[in-house]
Amino acid sequence: MKKIIPFLFILHSLTGRTQTGFSDSSRYIELKEVTVPVKNGSSRQQLVRFVRTGQAASLEDIMSRIPELNLLRRGSYGMEPSIRSLSSGQINVLIDGMRIHGACTDKMDPPTIYIEPVNLDRMEVQTGNHGFLHGSAIGGSINLAVASPSCHAVSKISGLFSSGYQSAAQAFYESLQLNYAGPRWSLLGSITGRKAAAYRSGGGDKVAFSQYEKINYSLSAIYQYNPQTRIKLDFIGDNGWNISYPALPMDVGYAAAGIASVSLEKENPLKKITRWRVKAYANQVRHYMDDTHRPNVPMHMDMPGKSQTAGLYSDGEIRLNSRQQIRFTADLSLTYLKASMTMYQTGQLPMYMLTWPDNRKDQAGAGASWQWQADSNWSLRATARIDLVNYTLRSQEAKDHISILGFPDAARSGFLKNISFGATRRISPVLKTNASIGWAERMPTASEYYGFYLFNAQDGYDYIGNPDLRPEQSLLGELNMTVQGKKAEFKLGGFYQYIRRYIMGRINTSYSSMTIGANGVKTWEALPYAILTGIEASLVWKPVDEVSLISTLRYTYGKTNKGEALPMIAPLKNLSALRYQPGRVFLQAETEQASRQQRYSLAYGEDATAAYTLLHVRSGYSFSLWQKKTDLQAGIENILDKKYHEHTDWGNIPRPGRNFYMQLLMRF
Repeated sequence: MKKIIPFLFILHSLTGRTQTGFSDSSRYIELKEVTVPVKNGSSRQQLVRFVRTGQAASLEDIMSRIPELNLLRRGSYGMEPSIRSLSSGQINVLIDGMRIHGACTDKMDPPTIYIEPVNLDRMEVQTGNHGFLHGSAIGGSINLAVASPSCHAVSKISGLFSSGYQSAAQAFYESLQLNYAGPRWSLLGSITGRKAAAYRSGGGDKVAFSQYEKINYSLSAIYQYNPQTRIKLDFIGDNGWNISYPALPMDVGYAAAGIASVSLEKENPLKKITRWRVKAYANQVRHYMDDTHRPNVPMHMDMPGKSQTAGLYSDGEIRLNSRQQIRFTADLSLTYLKASMTMYQTGQLPMYMLTWPDNRKDQAGAGASWQWQADSNWSLRATARIDLVNYTLRSQEAKDHISILGFPDAARSGFLKNISFGATRRISPVLKTNASIGWAERMPTASEYYGFYLFNAQDGYDYIGNPDLRPEQSLLGELNMTVQGKKAEFKLGGFYQYIRRYIMGRINTSYSSMTIGANGVKTWEALPYAILTGIEASLVWKPVDEVSLISTLRYTYGKTNKGEALPMIAPLKNLSALRYQPGRVFLQAETEQASRQQRYSLAYGEDATAAYTLLHVRSGYSFSLWQKKTDLQAGIENILDKKYHEHTDWGNIPRPGRNFYMQLLMRF
């Protein structure tokens, strides 16, 4: 393996904060104006991460810099998050505790695209042994907590305006946030627009079909019933159009999401139940794929999809005594999915079929996490959750589709069990260790159960669902060590995960492909087992007040029961930054580097990925403009104009080349 040299990169916003948390495997990234503190959930532990490259950074930009996360990239928009190389139904991706399901069979619309940093309060990332508290999953969870209006602002109206430009894609970014605070009512609204043309890769080549446009808007209202009780209303809308994916054969004509909720929240630190929340929500996603703008299309196709989810969610915390706490969750959700394809062949009538035969997933679950601070050196915790899940086909047409595959009755149900135990030991004033072990389960997804000739552009096969699949099961062990001094903190962690009945596509010669040019057909099958193991490390060093150094490293290794490489496993990667900020000005230098990936899945259409090194520089200046606090930032990304791609990028599509950017932010 090629040696990784240390990187130097400066943190855009480097601040630390001590916090008593609930789980050593939790990472909380707060997104508030310019300051981006990252709080590790362990007791009285401070860990600062580089998570934002600038004010115009998208949520995907932020996620790409968190050590536990990778992004599966099919284009410059709608990248799919994965935790330690587990994605899709293997992890939970929630918006403020709410379940939301994409309406695209090609996974062009993960829930993360419906949130902008301006309407996000924090991002909670939890790995496998604790992530299932939000729902049964073997890989962990990402919860995007929505921002709330401020009820105690000095002035009644305050706001934030930001604007940015990036040269590689001639991309524009505009965002406005307004907050009104009254004695009982408070309102927070935001609107964000992004427009990007097809970007230029390293060397100056234009990457066709990589443009997109979107607008995101949100409104949150709070009524303070009394000092302990409040009612909150939230709405998020997101509309995208002219969205293209260079690694896929189709574009997106439009994508629209509406997410609404109402919640009752109570807080009273003097009571046994210190915090409690109950929320009712509903969301709808519509997604329309077409290929009318692609050249040399042998047969035009339309592929609309729809997702509807309604649910109830409740969570809270109970203080048993000064040393014991319990966090609990309970939720119920109903999700309806339907997607279809209409093919238009010259001289013939249109051909229609369901790609997601209309189906509904009913889910109900409850979980709790208990933590006991035994003494100043020892703490113990246990987390458990159960879920009841039921899949049904909702129309005779859907049942007819699945019966063609030999499944006259495709209703499926499961009872999922998840449990983990962990302990934290402070060995010395500067050294702390944490160990955990857990068992988790997850149900197959609608695509894995009912998908009907879903084309995968990565390996070139049509995929067919398998209603006979049983739940995946995982046994995960984690071990972490933290060394914390006055000016530096170093953390090193490792994990080993045994996944039973690992679901993966396998060639099935008994079916003929439907997509023109496809290599054949795969059906979803359960391997006896698969193994994932890896390490994550970080270093934060602040030798003097004006200088900060931070570096992160991650590596994952995956194999099937036959020793074959698992697909979409990123190689060893390191991010580092050095920042100098003597006052109102900051200067920042970054580097990111990945080693060559020589373990790849031929069965999934992968090949070896070359190593790369990138250099970036950033700068910023804070000043007063019209008596308003203003920040001006500028920088150059990929200074050397390197042509490269990451191993998790579908189709080996190159990433952007040299990119000049400028951003302006004003608070009022």
